[in-house]
Amino acid sequence: MFDILLKQSHISAWIAAFFLLSLLMQLALWLHDKSLLRGAENMSTVSHKTLKAIHSKFVQCYHMNGEVADIPVFVDNCLAKEKICGFSRRTFGKWSIQFLFYSVIGAGIGAFQVLALSEPFTAALPYYGICALELYLFFSVRSLFDAQGQYELLRLKLVEYFENHLVPRLKLNEAMSQVEDMPQPKRREEKKKRSRGAGLTAQEEDELEVLLREMV
Repeated sequence: MFDILLKQSHISAWIAAFFLLSLLMQLALWLHDKSLLRGAENMSTVSHKTLKAIHSKFVQCYHMNGEVADIPVFVDNCLAKEKICGFSRRTFGKWSIQFLFYSVIGAGIGAFQVLALSEPFTAALPYYGICALELYLFFSVRSLFDAQGQYELLRLKLVEYFENHLVPRLKLNEAMSQVEDMPQPKRREEKKKRSRGAGLTAQEEDELEVLLREMV
């Protein structure tokens, strides 16, 4: 019964090629998001090129406008512009579905050719079986990789870092810059007040100030 797949080898090659491409698109998305997630674990010392660019853009936007009005929207816009091999992440997701669709079409063409040659219906069953198997494998692999789930987790990590870590540091850095712009006597008095409030010595205050500048 499966001899028909060898007889129509060009159709079989079409089906296999597009199905493998659809799985490769899912794998590429998974690897890309996995890499970003690993980098997002510690944004303060991030070395990932994309995350560094997002971090720098956020800092620039904050300094230009005094704040970032809607951080989740900012993160969504940055991630939407992210490229994988020169193509957007959304494009990869669409291609994955398109390649599966082309593979299923190939199976349909193969079954049609078999029936058009007045072959028995059972001769076309391998194509129907392949079609069902491809759909099952594709959605199983898609669920296993869970690219969308990884994307949402990445987005959550970035929003949480910007809102709870980076913005307070930037505000503190701005406050320190304002103190430095004060006349020397007033600056010393302001530092003493902050040191007494935080329970720090003047030397510890200076060390903290330098450390915060390096972190931002």
